[in-house]
Amino acid sequence: MIDLDFLATIPVFRFFTGQELEGAAKLFKEVSFAKDDVVIRVGEAGDTFYVVLDGELEVWDGRRPPRQTGVLKRGDYFGEMALLQGGKRTATVTAARRSELLAVDKPAFDRLFLKNPKAIEYFARVLSQRLAGVTRGERIQRATTTISVASSKGLKGETLIARSLAVVLGQITRTEVVHVEVTVRKHPPDPAVLDLPAKSANAVPRKLQPPHDGGVPGAAVLKVALRPDLGREAYGVLMSDLVSKLSDAFSFIVLDLGSDTPGLIASAPDYSNAFVALVDTPDDDPGIGDPGSTKVLRAINLVNSTSHPVPVSSSDPFVVPRSGALARPVAEAAEYIRANPRSAAGLPIQRLAHKLLGTSIGLALGGGAAFGLAHIGVLKALEDGGVPIDLVAGCSQGSIVAVGYALGLAPSELMKIARELGTRRNIFTVSDPTFFTQPGIIAGSRFLEMMRPYLNGKTTFDQLLLPCRTVATDVETGERIAIGSGKLETAYRASTSLPMVVTPLKVGERVLVDGSVADPVPAEVALEMGADLTVAVNVVPRMKHGVENVLSTWYRRINAFNPLSYVSDTRDLPNLFDIVMNSLQILQYELGNFKAISADVLINPDLSDFTWVEYYRADELIERGAEAARRALPAIEKAVESRIAPIRQAAPRGFVE
Repeated sequence: MIDLDFLATIPVFRFFTGQELEGAAKLFKEVSFAKDDVVIRVGEAGDTFYVVLDGELEVWDGRRPPRQTGVLKRGDYFGEMALLQGGKRTATVTAARRSELLAVDKPAFDRLFLKNPKAIEYFARVLSQRLAGVTRGERIQRATTTISVASSKGLKGETLIARSLAVVLGQITRTEVVHVEVTVRKHPPDPAVLDLPAKSANAVPRKLQPPHDGGVPGAAVLKVALRPDLGREAYGVLMSDLVSKLSDAFSFIVLDLGSDTPGLIASAPDYSNAFVALVDTPDDDPGIGDPGSTKVLRAINLVNSTSHPVPVSSSDPFVVPRSGALARPVAEAAEYIRANPRSAAGLPIQRLAHKLLGTSIGLALGGGAAFGLAHIGVLKALEDGGVPIDLVAGCSQGSIVAVGYALGLAPSELMKIARELGTRRNIFTVSDPTFFTQPGIIAGSRFLEMMRPYLNGKTTFDQLLLPCRTVATDVETGERIAIGSGKLETAYRASTSLPMVVTPLKVGERVLVDGSVADPVPAEVALEMGADLTVAVNVVPRMKHGVENVLSTWYRRINAFNPLSYVSDTRDLPNLFDIVMNSLQILQYELGNFKAISADVLINPDLSDFTWVEYYRADELIERGAEAARRALPAIEKAVESRIAPIRQAAPRGFVE
């Protein structure tokens, strides 16, 4: 029996009398659609009008590829335009999760609406509003996102990840979030546990445990027990009903599906928008079969004896380290992760939350020799401004800063290192002349020896805390080579092999030189690593007439005592080394800005008063980078907020009884 009170809440039926509503209810029939089912398709004949009774659907236009143009929830309706105009469907509607609809065919639709002028007027007004929204390019956001966490391999840690993720999502979005602990019933249920299917999902509000966070946005908790003898389909129906009820009140539902019920885990695509699989390796099967539209992410918890470190060079997988902080009770560990987002334990969960929100930030640090010290100031200003960096890509000097930051060195530590190394004496002591026995003025070995103590004993990519790649150039093919595995020394040594100055590095069959030759500001690499938003930093300035580096000054002064310099007519011309370095600076400035065109935000510190060799002016260079980053903070915050604001705007209003 159709609920007349529900039907009366739908705007188009408000013009109907009580008697007309009763007549309308008799014409509808209830139909069900599973997640990812197509309800109507672009180009098909329109012969049915639908009202959403329960669930959520997505509307897609006819472009290639299609663009989402709307979200339909309880009380919304669709399909009327093709019926009114006698044409074909102009959009595709798919079920975002299991949905119940009321359907009426064309003859019944004609009887209900075509003789009602107010209804026709209302349909016309709604069409105009929809077209206006499409024209403005409004961002479409579902009201509720469901995330399932589980391990089909019986690995530990899914509850910790689920609870921590729920708490962090609540803090970032300031919306209502619930963590649902799902267990398979093996004993009489606890009164605090929602026993399904013995009790209806309508009992959810009475079983919820509110967040205990002292005023800090957190996550409610719901404990659910299921029978152990159900199949995949039955689990899918039960969990879909639960999700449907929770979606009345929560923007995010984080389901902990455990690790010992294959049928329950396999049912996740029926009701989940995202599935976080706890695995041993990045290539492991998540255990859910065909995920359909469900986004699959992988997490590796190193507390499991079968799980081993992997190179951290992409957004996914999210590697959770062994940590005493995570050995605490789950609620305490989750609070630690929330309160310490840049800790080794907190970073992977924070990054996972950002990835699910579409706000993960990749930082692309360009080349530029001493100019690259400005990157440290950029990092400091971003951290001070509360901008979380989720991954880094670096080129040349930027690769050194990127590796240090990915290792966990704070900007203050990087500043200290820059001061220690950036002395005039070190400019010369780092040099190991080849005396032209190699294709470079210096060999680069002393540089590695000088940097080694600052790596804190860490040597490979699988010891990083943040995803990182360095960029080099294959000098024989011109290819950009992004390095994300193996030894860290190899990665930044290859990336800093400035042609003619530092000897190229042979890695396998490739001969690698400075990444600035192919990609001075690797914003595209950050995107390839999985960043949703990219911030690119080009520290190489425009050339400025009259700015001379210390080496050129010394050369000019010494050359004044060279009698042969007065014989030729080239005495007032720059020396060969200056010509090469200035040419590279001009190229890197222009090419760097071009390569950064894909970035959401570009930072260009004003370093035109400095030269590429002035490492001894570290504090000044760092402060210039910080100044530029502070100016860019509003643009970064706006880019992030553009992803978060629709979530808040679409937040559910509360339980519908």
